[in-house]
Amino acid sequence: MSIVSIFKNQRVLRFVLLFTVVIVIVWILALRWQHNRVVSRVSVVGTSLVRQQEILDLVKLNGTRAVRDLKTSEIEHRVAKHPFVKSVSVFLSASDVLTVRVEERKPIAMLVHAGRQFYVDADGKLLPYRLTETVLDLPLLSGFGRKSIDSTRLAIALSTMHTLQEQNIKLYRSLSEIDIHSGGEMTFHFTEEPIPILFGTDDQKEQKIARIAAFMHHAEQTHTAFKSVAFVDVRWENLVVLHPDK
Repeated sequence: MSIVSIFKNQRVLRFVLLFTVVIVIVWILALRWQHNRVVSRVSVVGTSLVRQQEILDLVKLNGTRAVRDLKTSEIEHRVAKHPFVKSVSVFLSASDVLTVRVEERKPIAMLVHAGRQFYVDADGKLLPYRLTETVLDLPLLSGFGRKSIDSTRLAIALSTMHTLQEQNIKLYRSLSEIDIHSGGEMTFHFTEEPIPILFGTDDQKEQKIARIAAFMHHAEQTHTAFKSVAFVDVRWENLVVLHPDK
């Protein structure tokens, strides 16, 4: 082997050795950095009804706030137990900020059952009545009595509300109460027109909503008070029947 080759091999060997040493040093420093990492702060995003402090109380970081002890799945499990939390994801950013991203359950109605008040979301889940960060102006669902809540009737009322929202947002926003009876028959109450409106079942609900909208529009345009009307009936096809007050 020539002297040139020996020197070349030695240079390669020294380079490999130096490279290996650098890698080991970087690895040790990375381990030390990882070991010493702490959560700089906790950021809660996505809440409008729930106070952020309620979510922070559920995060429950240990006293050291060490990243090595962080278990995001356990935090998600705790936060998900909050009745107003529909889903949650927890992740740590490169700047050591722990982000808790929350999707809230949005109440769309109120319900009184067995002397207690509840909120109801679009999935039909009952939520505890409580003060929220945002003031809620919601229609009331009544007629469930004191027995267990009939999930079928509740689903009918919520589905009808959804159709009303999709079909006529102005009418939806003025809805104040739906009284749903044992047979699925519904009576609507609106803030714009205090006369009860017999809606019946959810059969042909789109057509019935159209008749209510037409009646409301006529009352608005003609400035008619309908003081002698006991209730309005839209259950009959192509008819809006006004029943006189006896």
